[in-house]
Amino acid sequence: MPSSYTSSFRLNLQAPGDNLNTWGVQLNTGVFQLLEDALAGAVTQALSGSLSLTSVNGATDQARCLALNITSGTGGTITAPGVKKLYFVRNAASGAVIVTTGAGATASFAAGEVGFCYSPDGTNFYRTTVTTAFGGAILTGVGTPSAATDAATKGYVDGVAFTMAAGSLPGQGGNAGKALITNGTVASWGIPTLTVGDLPALATSNLTDYASDQAAKTATATKLAIAFAAAL
Repeated sequence: MPSSYTSSFRLNLQAPGDNLNTWGVQLNTGVFQLLEDALAGAVTQALSGSLSLTSVNGATDQARCLALNITSGTGGTITAPGVKKLYFVRNAASGAVIVTTGAGATASFAAGEVGFCYSPDGTNFYRTTVTTAFGGAILTGVGTPSAATDAATKGYVDGVAFTMAAGSLPGQGGNAGKALITNGTVASWGIPTLTVGDLPALATSNLTDYASDQAAKTATATKLAIAFAAAL
């Protein structure tokens, strides 16, 4: 009875009594080596246009590999066999890389993207997606940031705001309800007070203008009073 092969990985299923005295070689080359390709193998090459992955029963091929490592090029379309399959895709090309079976939904990876795509039915490929819309959810378990683009927890930010300014800002303990104030040299906690010195100074010219204005208004009022008295 001839050997048969698994549907997705195309591994050699030796029939009972097959390959007398050579079954071990067949097992190593037709199963174990191919499993390593399926779990850790990669198709590594540039892509500019289209690529149809090779597919061979019981022997090394491209379609069985776990990773599609596109190192350069302008991008293009990768066509895989119509079987259930998971791929890890790295797109270092300048354009999009699309994974398809030639029918159904396709998985597209923009330039610079890395991710997984999966065909659950041998027709459609779906890719993992990362969203920045958390819908009000809270991100927890964030580690201590080390780069400018790393996320940080509220506790870390609260603590580091004063730690980084140690010697310039006073400690927070025992100062609830107070405001941070400065005398122009040293910052401290306290309750701000308003003094005459905080008000804008009036120049002499401001006072002279006021006096002139009041004198003019007084003269006008006097003339009106005389006019009314004469009319009576």
